[in-house]
Amino acid sequence: MLFRVPGAPDRFRCAWLLLFLLSSAAAALGQSGTCASSLSGRISDHESRESLASATVVVLETQQAIQTEADGHYHFELCPGTYHVQVSFVGYASETAEVRLGSAVVRDFKLHPDAVLLQGATVNGQHVEAPTTQATATLSGQALQQTRGQTLGEALQKVSGVTAIQTGPSIFKPMIHGLHSNRVTILNNGVRQEGQQWGQEHGPEIDPFIASQLTVVKGAASVRYGSDAIGGVVLVQPKPLRDSVGTGGELNLVGMSNNGLGAASGTVEGNLAKLPALSWRVQGTAKRAGTMRAPGYYLKNSGFEEYDYSGAVSWRKDTYGFEAFYSQFSTKLGILPAAHAESPSDLAAAIARPRPLETTSFNYDINRAYQQVSHELLKLSGFIKTGTVGRLTATLGQQTDFRDEYDLYSARNAERAARNRPALSYSNRTTTGELIWEHKPLGHFTGSVGLAGTYQFNRYADGTRGFIPFYNNYVAGAFAIERWQQGKWQLEGGLRADYRHLQTRRGTRNELGVYYVDRREFTYVTPAASLGAIYDQGAHLTLSLTSSLTERAPAPNERFSDGVHNAQYELGYDLVPGNGALRPETAYHTALTANWHDNPRLNGELTVYQTTINGFIYQQPILPPVINIRGTLISWQYYQTNATLRGLDLGLTYRLAPQWQLAGKASVVRGRDTKADQWQVFMPADRAELSVRYEAPDGSGRLTGRYVNLGGYAVARQTRVPDNYAAKDYALPPAGYALLGLETGATVHWGRLPLEVSVAGSNLLNQRYRDYLNRYRYFADEMGRNVTLRVRAPLEFGRSRQ
Repeated sequence: MLFRVPGAPDRFRCAWLLLFLLSSAAAALGQSGTCASSLSGRISDHESRESLASATVVVLETQQAIQTEADGHYHFELCPGTYHVQVSFVGYASETAEVRLGSAVVRDFKLHPDAVLLQGATVNGQHVEAPTTQATATLSGQALQQTRGQTLGEALQKVSGVTAIQTGPSIFKPMIHGLHSNRVTILNNGVRQEGQQWGQEHGPEIDPFIASQLTVVKGAASVRYGSDAIGGVVLVQPKPLRDSVGTGGELNLVGMSNNGLGAASGTVEGNLAKLPALSWRVQGTAKRAGTMRAPGYYLKNSGFEEYDYSGAVSWRKDTYGFEAFYSQFSTKLGILPAAHAESPSDLAAAIARPRPLETTSFNYDINRAYQQVSHELLKLSGFIKTGTVGRLTATLGQQTDFRDEYDLYSARNAERAARNRPALSYSNRTTTGELIWEHKPLGHFTGSVGLAGTYQFNRYADGTRGFIPFYNNYVAGAFAIERWQQGKWQLEGGLRADYRHLQTRRGTRNELGVYYVDRREFTYVTPAASLGAIYDQGAHLTLSLTSSLTERAPAPNERFSDGVHNAQYELGYDLVPGNGALRPETAYHTALTANWHDNPRLNGELTVYQTTINGFIYQQPILPPVINIRGTLISWQYYQTNATLRGLDLGLTYRLAPQWQLAGKASVVRGRDTKADQWQVFMPADRAELSVRYEAPDGSGRLTGRYVNLGGYAVARQTRVPDNYAAKDYALPPAGYALLGLETGATVHWGRLPLEVSVAGSNLLNQRYRDYLNRYRYFADEMGRNVTLRVRAPLEFGRSRQ
């Protein structure tokens, strides 16, 4: 039975039953309030500011659609609430915006040209998740374009409250409010990203060029996305497949001066006149970078290369639809030789040096040590409207992840060295499935129930090191989310339970040197619950409050990692004598967000939060370093304690004049080990960013889209570290730093083809600095001055006949 979860506490069974009764009561009421709030505005060309007649405006939640009048105006009468409004016009990039409707709201849209030939209107409706009480942030449009060429982890740092755990110049892993890795879920086109993401030095195997929008849900979202979402969720969302007849696409080109990066990504998509229900898309990316230059020197073996492609096809009708999606990601990443040391004195000397002993000139060579990674994803999904009562959606994903890691030195055995075998070689295969039913609005209630399952097995190749054991992981979950909305209030409640069974197997030797196979099994039922509220005070102020409870089962690497990994040594918690077995984490999260929006001058958002985690699992350096046949290694061990993380995110914009805008953001995290009564290790330092933007007007005072943006980014030194920190880490936290950046851009026309061109400079003063969250801060500085050129060309190869 859905509402009887084996092993779940009685209080969760009661809560499931209460949620079911609320839905039943909504069905009995079956009434709606008066809907007389007005949403109106004007649709125009971003460059010329001319009105766009017959553009299509769709309210996605209600699927109401209208076309603009001759002067570009539109008008809806809606119930108060939060809606997503999508505007489309052939020849222009579609735009979607969230609108909070309390009383009358005026929202104008300025569309960017996206094609060679401009013609009639098209309706483009896309199903989206209902608005959540969680604090969220989105990168799309020009903000996303400014990150092209960066990794996913780098790009997400534009969001307030998001930083990155970093390993060298090319591996970035997103960190949300001080939490990362097994506590942050990434969804690639609606499928949970599954691979070797357990490693802090394993970046997400996702091509950011595939996304038209990156959304970060900040704070626990475990009810909807599973217990691994204690810290938050990253949604990598491609734009909807084309539903207007014709063939088009876009080309993105990126070049960087510092490391010689060159990237090209192209997309072609189409919709057939004879089969309007059929849409398709193909996409590919090639990227290559050479040695990175820190101020004064090049970092040896810091280059990387990446080759990706994807394809999608869909068949969509009003009452049903299907989609197939496939992507292939492949990358090779150099590992800095500065991390390798022969003896403890060599390691100490390497850490003490202001620059690595081994430097180089610029080149594109990738030598040992390096990572070789490939990731495949196949997704099949479909929906059907279940009569007049709701919508049923099914998603099935199959992922295969291969990761090879090559040590600095090849094997001492001549035969093995000649074969150039990796030191570590993993294969991870994961099957995921999800079934969701969303019921139709019942009075003031909307909601959904769902089932989710995962089967995963991880293996390493014969003859390579078994850094983590073989494991099979089985997960089955059920959840329900219900929303009530009336007037200025929206309430949301959700419950989930996951059953998880983990089997591990590894070969080892006992105290007498006898080899045996160590088999272990772990079973957990992990509950999650959330409750939130949104109060829309009026046209400009929205308040939201959310609170949640989540349990997370320990991951295999946290228990059993053992050995050398990317020139460092790691030891799992369960392998330390006297530790016993890791217990699950229990997280209590509360956040309050105030959003001041749609004002002519000042707009902003403030989020304050606290997350208390009993049984918090974390890594900390261990001293002295481990010494083995591969040298002397920076060493890490997993620990468990109780911790509290609290902080705030702030983002503000102020329009000084039509063409001038100030923008600022700041984030603060305070992590405390409440068991030891001291600061928690490896928490993000305080940081802030301030920028001023000028957009040039034309002769009549209308803005043209040509802009200049000057910005500064500052990070304080992390002084909140555990007691006696000098005896617990290989180096004290580095000094704070401040960086200066400048960007300019415009849309230029090559014939009738509009090209979006921008040039951005980062670290313009060529500051030497190191970041506390970079695992290679012990040995090398961060990137020096860098200039990036980005060009985006929208393409249109065919059009419908009039």
